Amino acid sequence: MPKILDRLAQSDKPLLWLDDTAYSDKLLAGGKTPWHDGAEYVAFRRKAQGLLRPDFVVIPIGRIAAAWVASHPALKEAMAAKKRTVAPARTLLADEELRTHLVEMLKGLRAAFAGAPFVLSTPSPRAWVIEAWQLAFGADADVDVGGDEADSCSVYVAEFLRSFGESGVDGLLLEEREGAEPASAEEIAWYQPVINIAGHYRWDLGVYLPTAAGFSGDAAGVQFVIAPKAVAGAANGLSLGDGFWSGEDAPAAPSKGFRFARVPADAVPEKVLERVATLRG
Repeated sequence: MPKILDRLAQSDKPLLWLDDTAYSDKLLAGGKTPWHDGAEYVAFRRKAQGLLRPDFVVIPIGRIAAAWVASHPALKEAMAAKKRTVAPARTLLADEELRTHLVEMLKGLRAAFAGAPFVLSTPSPRAWVIEAWQLAFGADADVDVGGDEADSCSVYVAEFLRSFGESGVDGLLLEEREGAEPASAEEIAWYQPVINIAGHYRWDLGVYLPTAAGFSGDAAGVQFVIAPKAVAGAANGLSLGDGFWSGEDAPAAPSKGFRFARVPADAVPEKVLERVATLRG
C-alpha cells in the first residue's frame, strides 16, 4: 500500500494537511520565499514545518513555476509565441531548466523530511492550461478549456511529472480551480496519462476540489479527494472554511481520512497555533 493511504490506515488520530504557502511566505520570508534557491527553500520549509507541524510535506509546483516564469523573460516570451490554447502550458512544462531546478529542490526536501508523506501539489491539466495562459498573456486573460484541451495537456503534464520519478515522491495532488472543477469521474478521466504516471510510480493520486458543488458520483481514478464535503469512492480530506480561523468549530475528521486547511496570509501567528492545536485534539 502506498505511503499516504498506509499512513491514514495506521494513524490513531486525525491527520492534518496544511497549505501554509501564503502564510509562511509573509511570516517567515517577508513576502520573498526563496523559490529559486533549493538550499534556502529547504531551510525555509524546515522553519515552516517546525512551526506548524503538519503531517504532510507538500511542494507547491504551481507557485514555483509562476515564480520561475516571472524571473525568466525569455521563457515567458516563448510561452506567448503561439496562440493555441495549450501552447503556453506545453512550453512551460517542457522547460528543462525548470525541471532540473525542481529535481534538485525535491532531493533536498526528501532528505530533510525523510519520514513524512511527501506530496507534489500541482495544477491539474485543465488548470495548467489556464494558469500557463495567464502567465503568458496576463492574469486577466481568458481562455476556454474543455475536454479536448485538458486531454491534450495531460500528455505534457505526464511527461513533466516523469522527471520526478526518482525523487522520493509519495503522492500527487491535482489542484482544480474554482469555476473549472470536474463534475464527475468521467471528467477526471480526461487526465488519464497523469493517472497512468501516478500508478507507474506508485504515487497516491488525489484531486483538490475547491467547492465540489457540482460533483456527482464516485471519484474513480484517484485515491483521495480534498473538498469541503465527502466524495464517495476515495479517502477524504475535509477542507475547512476560512471561518475556522476566526473561531468556528471544525467538523469531525472523516473516517480514515484527514483535515485540510489553508492558513490565511494575514492570520495572527498566536491564533494560528491555537487553532491548529484544536485540530490535534
